[in-house]
Amino acid sequence: MELKHLVIREVMKEEEKPAVVADRGGVVTSSTDIASQMVESLNNALARRSTLTHGSFNQENPAGYPFIDAFSQYLESEQTSDAFSTLCDTGLAQLTAAIDAPSARSATGGYVVFSHYTLERYEFLLVALVRNRATISLGDDLTPQQINQLDLDKLHQAAKVNITNFRKGKESYLSFTGTKETGSVTHYFATAFGCTDVVPSKKSTSDLLQAAKDFCTEHGMYDEREQVVEDVVSYLNRQRSEKLTANLPEVEQIFDQYIPPEQAEELSGSFSRFANGERYQVSHEFQPHTHTLNNLTKLKLKSDNWQADLSKKSIGTPGTGNDIEFDEENKQLVIKRLSTRVIEQLRKALAQEE
Repeated sequence: MELKHLVIREVMKEEEKPAVVADRGGVVTSSTDIASQMVESLNNALARRSTLTHGSFNQENPAGYPFIDAFSQYLESEQTSDAFSTLCDTGLAQLTAAIDAPSARSATGGYVVFSHYTLERYEFLLVALVRNRATISLGDDLTPQQINQLDLDKLHQAAKVNITNFRKGKESYLSFTGTKETGSVTHYFATAFGCTDVVPSKKSTSDLLQAAKDFCTEHGMYDEREQVVEDVVSYLNRQRSEKLTANLPEVEQIFDQYIPPEQAEELSGSFSRFANGERYQVSHEFQPHTHTLNNLTKLKLKSDNWQADLSKKSIGTPGTGNDIEFDEENKQLVIKRLSTRVIEQLRKALAQEE
């Protein structure tokens, strides 16, 4: 990791009082090993989350989110320490305003870490809210005592911008979290920085199916791959027909049924994180895309005198035992095992011709 800039500030929020930014903190020397280790720990903690939402900046109302314009100006500048500090000040102003909103009344403060870094050829901006945790240490006389320690393994809120993808004009370049407090999901942090989850359902659907295939391939589940993907598609179709969203934990349950016993300890409960990570960026919850699913499951044929909508899984070559057999050599399509209803429809149609 190459850490370019680091700013740490503290936001304090007491009950029934407005949020304020503490005077202490500011620009931190980014060239030290401990600074890089801290940011790397935060980046890894975010990567371990399997409930990230992916999206982009809110382009419908950029004026309502000053951080968006400030971010663009920072990228166009020489990206000095002062320029990064100015960007952070804008973000802090938006964050305190979002915390004070009635919808975020359960929100509390913490340490806000802004970092600009490069990792594996990608450039990122990570904004994370972390807090202290109480832990136990031994004093000089070996007496146990409680001390406060920064909890780098638990991100209370975070938003990460993939600057490389942002510059390329990709549809999705943001990853952000939410937390559950007093029974309701709070989105004040993502809102403060103008994050929105408008990743097209087509992309989420196709990326999930690609992740499903790759997960099976990379873990040697070759025999199970076709059935797993078919079950995932069936699940997506069912959610779509019932006008429900799809979510990764339910897809993960499908995978866990097919994981071989010898791999269960390693792979069970891991698909959500696999699909939700930087590689595929499938959001924790999304709406299945009808056209994408139809392309995967259905085949529409049209000739001069007839047309047919077929299920792809029903089609095979002669001798495969499928309900529909395609005989390329004889230019024939044979449909077997006709239902009583279909037979009756055909009989009536022929009778009318006579």
